[in-house]
Amino acid sequence: MASGMLHCALAEDQDFSVGKAIRFSAFGLISPDKRDGAPAGYSYLTHAFISETSSNRSSERYLSVAEINQLLSGKQQIPCKVVVTAYGYKPYYSNTMNLPVADLLREVNKP
Repeated sequence: MASGMLHCALAEDQDFSVGKAIRFSAFGLISPDKRDGAPAGYSYLTHAFISETSSNRSSERYLSVAEINQLLSGKQQIPCKVVVTAYGYKPYYSNTMNLPVADLLREVNKP
């Protein structure tokens, strides 16, 4: 993979278009899961940042654990896409994958 990023939309704004800023999002580099006991083949990890971005992308701030919990309360899943970029080529956007919110909140709320 040239450079793969996971992008997830956390609120109602789910437009993943090039040049469009998603107001509340999670994003992070993707790497193969090489831990002992990890399923072979299609298991990946990401260390994601969860942030709020202004509509013109002039500012960005990371969300607190309390803000993340409030934003995701009542949601069962969030839409995510993998974006692959390589110099000289247009970005590739995967089909939408739905990430279970319970899994995300379990990691966010770890002490």
